[in-house]
Amino acid sequence: MYISVKGRNYYIMAKTAPNASAEITAYINGLPEFARLICEKLRSIILAAVPGIIEDWKWGPNYYSDGLTVGYSGFKKHAKLTFFNGSEMKDPNGLFNHCVDNEFSRSIKFTDVSEINEKLLTTYIRESAAINAKGFKRTVKEKIVEVPEDLKIAFSKEKKAVAFFDQLTAGYRKEYVEWIASAKQATTRADRIAKTVQKCKSEERLNDKYKSDR
Repeated sequence: MYISVKGRNYYIMAKTAPNASAEITAYINGLPEFARLICEKLRSIILAAVPGIIEDWKWGPNYYSDGLTVGYSGFKKHAKLTFFNGSEMKDPNGLFNHCVDNEFSRSIKFTDVSEINEKLLTTYIRESAAINAKGFKRTVKEKIVEVPEDLKIAFSKEKKAVAFFDQLTAGYRKEYVEWIASAKQATTRADRIAKTVQKCKSEERLNDKYKSDR
C-alpha cells in the first residue's frame, strides 16, 4: 500500500501486521500534540532514510530492514526513538540518552520536535540497517527474575494472568517486578500488584500503552 507522510509517498509492506501503517497513523494522531509532532517527524525520517524499509506494528510502531531496526513511542512528557541493535552502534555524537544500559537497544529521548536533527538521525538509522545487513542477531541469555511472594499470591487466583507473565521475556518480567518493588508505601505496592495482574490478564506488558502509572 502507498502512504503519504510529510508530502512524500512511500510504498509500505508490513512484515506481520497488514494494517500496520493505518494503525501507526491512528496511534500518532492519538498522542498529545508535542509527541504527535515528534513521532510524525521520526516516521518521515525513517521512511526516507532506508528505501524499502518495512513499516510494522507490534506493540507499537517499528521498522524492519534485515531485522528489527528502529521504533518510536510517545508518552506523557516525552517521546523516544529506539534502535534495536543500538549496543552495536558507535554513537559518535552522543545521542543515546535513554535505556543506555539495555543489553541490545539504545534510545534517544525527545521532549520537543525542535530537538530532532534530521541529518544525524538519518545517519544513525542507516548505520542500524547496515548492522542488520551484516547479520546481527539478538541472542538473549535467559535471566532469573525473582517474583515477590505477594505477587505470586495475587497470580495464584488468575491463571490467564500468570500464563501471560510466565511467557514474557526476563526483561519484561523484571519491569513489572521492579515497578512493584519501587513502591514506597504498602498501599501503593498493593495497587501496583493489582494493576500488574489486570494488565497481564489483558496480555499487556507494563509499558505497552501510552498511559503509565509510574
